[in-house]
Amino acid sequence: MRIKLTDAYLRTLKLPERERYEIVDALCPPLLVRVAPRGLVFCTMPRINKRQVRYTIGRYPLRSLMEARQSALQIAREAAAGIDSRVPEPNSAVEAVLTFEEAVAEYRDRYLKPNARSWKDIEANLLHPKLRSLWKRELKTISKRDIIEAVDRMISDGKPHAAVNMLRRLKMFLNWAVERDMIPFNPAAGTRPPAKTVERDRVLTRAELKAIWLATFQLPTPYCQMYRIMILTGQRRSEVATMQWSHISDKTWTIPAQQVKKGRPHAVPLAPLAIQTLASLPRFVDGDYVFSTSAGKRPSSNFSKMKAELDRHSGVGNWRIHDIRRTVRSGLAALGVSREVARKILNHQDDKIDRIYNLHEYAHEKLEALSKWTQNISSLL
Repeated sequence: MRIKLTDAYLRTLKLPERERYEIVDALCPPLLVRVAPRGLVFCTMPRINKRQVRYTIGRYPLRSLMEARQSALQIAREAAAGIDSRVPEPNSAVEAVLTFEEAVAEYRDRYLKPNARSWKDIEANLLHPKLRSLWKRELKTISKRDIIEAVDRMISDGKPHAAVNMLRRLKMFLNWAVERDMIPFNPAAGTRPPAKTVERDRVLTRAELKAIWLATFQLPTPYCQMYRIMILTGQRRSEVATMQWSHISDKTWTIPAQQVKKGRPHAVPLAPLAIQTLASLPRFVDGDYVFSTSAGKRPSSNFSKMKAELDRHSGVGNWRIHDIRRTVRSGLAALGVSREVARKILNHQDDKIDRIYNLHEYAHEKLEALSKWTQNISSLL
């Protein structure tokens, strides 16, 4: 809110019962007045060396409007020169101020990037358009009501599961902010999930798997080959999409640790049909990505459009790309592949004892199992 402040206007302001807000002085923009339950406080928020700080100038009317404007202008001049030499006066304070957007950036750099393989997805979720009204807000001013309203907006769009994910990630982010002493408490704490999540159990039938396999031939390169590699190996979409030629050696595809959910390299033996599928792709000089529409410089994306095309050509509905992994896992069990080998193929988490003591790579067993699975796919055709 931007208003030309006057003494008459300040005297007529009603103090809120709970939520505080701030007004920018239209005559002297560096000056703000914070309207809080306990009274009016003058402050200013300059950037000093790219870091925004808050100066509390004084409480009105103990500090006059004219004095507050003079102080705000002096602080702004010093900040523009990169100087932070003001000596705090009694009842004044200097505190670092982070907006929601800036705090998310710190969360990304300090925590997500070193610890979360899907940090880009998490960051995009936290900066979802439904949270746009919070981006420029001071993190400390965000309330539980703000969080609930953002979640409700997503529910109104008919996306309950997306709302559940957004709330879950907001809670994790705000817990981190509490640990870093950015905020005194998590405003989302105690907020219940807006919808009940249902664990998916969709497994493609043999007829559906056949229809999808045949429909892949209707997709352009490299998407047709990408879907077939997902079906033949059972690996995650993100891992297949970012496959590089340098990761393939001696009929084995090794997924680097930084791209694997468990954080360890994962070797996937390639059966003959998988090798034949990869051989139909072009090799680029300027880039190393296998599935690429940019001459190998970047991995392909545009999954939603290609998935819709696949549905149209196959006639199979109500399935997701991740259901392929569940179908492969169920198919391996039906072929008599042991639970241990099937888990190694899909790179599922081991229990603690096996993780420490069982270091066998199961290379031969995985190749044998995937060869059986490939023969099963061939029998469908």
